[in-house]
Parts: sequence; structure tokens; C-alpha cells
Amino acid sequence: MIRHIVLFKIAGDDEAARADGVAELAGALEPLAEVIPGVRSLRIVADGSGIDFHWHAALVSEHDSWEALAAYQAHPEHVRVLQNVIPRVSRDKAVVDYEL
Repeated sequence: MIRHIVLFKIAGDDEAARADGVAELAGALEPLAEVIPGVRSLRIVADGSGIDFHWHAALVSEHDSWEALAAYQAHPEHVRVLQNVIPRVSRDKAVVDYEL
């Protein structure tokens, strides 16, 4: 099983705007776990610390295999969702993938 973690900075001038962005990100991405084969789980979590330099949100997903992760990333629904949420996310992100 592969765990895929993506850290995001959310666009917005204040905490309320960023919280809306995290909710929008979750609403768009979390349903993909039910649509894309090989995705065991997918959730978006918000940083609750309020510390300025922290990442605002994390996507944590688990996939059956490296091939399933690659299929998720290339899946048309994932690509479509990303095009819709990109304006809410700054260009900064960090990604870690590892085998469980």
C-alpha cells in the first residue's frame, strides 16, 4: 500500500478565506476516493495551529500500489478537479509518497 501526502498553501488574505479554500478542496477531492479504482482512502485536513509559516492543509491518501497512485494522478476526474481547485491553492506544495 502507498501513502500519498500533499501539503498545500491556500490562497486567501485571512483565516476565514483559507478555511473556505480548505473546505472547497476537501469537497472537490475527497469524493474521488469513491470514483477512482485503487484509492483506499483520501482526506483533506486543515492545520489548526494558526502559525503563519505552517502549511494550511494536507491531503493524505492511500493507494493499493504505485500503479494505482499513478492511475489516480492521471485519472480524468482527478485532472478535472485539479483544474477547478488550482485557483484556490498557491503554487507552493510539498509531496511525499511512501510504501506502507
